[in-house]
Amino acid sequence: MSDYNKAMSIHNPFYHRGAIRQADDFYGRSAEINQILGLLQNGQSVSLIGPRRIGKSSLLLHLCRPEVRANLNLAPPQALFVLLDCQELGGSPPEEVYEVLLDNLLDAAQAANIAVRGDSQQATYRALDRVLQQITDRGTTVVVLLDEFELLAANSHLTPYFFARLRGLTTKYGLAYLTATQRPLFAVTAEEEILSSPFFNIFVTLPLGLFTATEARGLVNQRLHETSVQFSEALIDHLLHLAGSHPFFLHVAGYHAYQALLQEQPSLANGQFAWLDDPIEMEAASHLSYLWQNLSAEEQYALTIGTGPIDCLRLLEQQCLLENDNGSYHYTSDILRRFVRRQKVEGVIQFGPFVIDQQRHQVWGDGQELSLTTSQFSLFVRLAEQAQQVVHGADLETAVWGDVLVDDPDRLKTLIKRLRRSLDPFGHWIVSERGVGYALRTPD
Repeated sequence: MSDYNKAMSIHNPFYHRGAIRQADDFYGRSAEINQILGLLQNGQSVSLIGPRRIGKSSLLLHLCRPEVRANLNLAPPQALFVLLDCQELGGSPPEEVYEVLLDNLLDAAQAANIAVRGDSQQATYRALDRVLQQITDRGTTVVVLLDEFELLAANSHLTPYFFARLRGLTTKYGLAYLTATQRPLFAVTAEEEILSSPFFNIFVTLPLGLFTATEARGLVNQRLHETSVQFSEALIDHLLHLAGSHPFFLHVAGYHAYQALLQEQPSLANGQFAWLDDPIEMEAASHLSYLWQNLSAEEQYALTIGTGPIDCLRLLEQQCLLENDNGSYHYTSDILRRFVRRQKVEGVIQFGPFVIDQQRHQVWGDGQELSLTTSQFSLFVRLAEQAQQVVHGADLETAVWGDVLVDDPDRLKTLIKRLRRSLDPFGHWIVSERGVGYALRTPD
């Protein structure tokens, strides 16, 4: 067997193809788990919001494990947790939703040795109501977990009356809901009539975001714990810089690094990690494209320049695209920064380390704002518009001074010198072509 095929046959401990379903594979989120269970224990419904691939489904599956809830007396038979995947219910009529909920509730009751009497196989709200009464009469708490809830909220077959009935179960039986959505509940459906249902007013909202820096490093080490492969601290540092604290990106990065080590890539042993970036970025690109395409033009603009209306910035933070560091926003990973730099955004020029906001006349180099005069800005924009190409001196003069004739043959040379100084430490990106003009070009 070749080294490559041998590497492919060995189990890779990093997951990035779907929800984590094995208890031993789940990592972190202890603070979020304690907060959610504390609220559910008091009968409070919870709306869990977080972007795609942040781990919402994995967390809901983990909460359904009795051992996770045992210390709060929420394990069977004290409590039944019933998980519904709303992807299967996006086009279902009310009767089918009741049927799925009833079937799952009966399965949970049977597993907890809770006897349920009567004809409970009818797919009706009445049947569901009778089963809930029997279960809760014995002091058992019921929690319904609704994954991908936005698909249920946007189901055109479900009326405000349907959601009012769901709300009624909380009052009647102390039932609590835990919904998981990408956006806040008020944004998951365009139907104002649906949103007016009292069902949407019973939730405490909890965001599910990035890991802490400690958790991110711990995830990598935890996944390697029972393997014969170890990552050097330098490799882990490189992966954390590239992937940030996003669990999905960490799994993608760890997966490719693990495969490379199994194949005994010599460059990794020599501390050369940059070649790993391409396959990691390539796999992350589809997820980033999804997030990017679901942003408005205003949100894309704010993400590109790292500033904008506070509502925009908060949404981007909620989507785990920006982090707030004492009022200053920055990208949550280098993968994301590189992705954004490749996007076309109206009113923004991006090249190399530079981001030029033409509307606000601002320039950044590697995220640091650079102070340019009006003339320097006009000159730099003209160079950036034709990056990597030589722009004739006459064209540059026209861009800055128009057709005004000035008897000063050195004025362009002087302005270029001042521009380079203002761009420091990136002044060497402007190169001169003797007798022709100047170019904004990647240094050799």
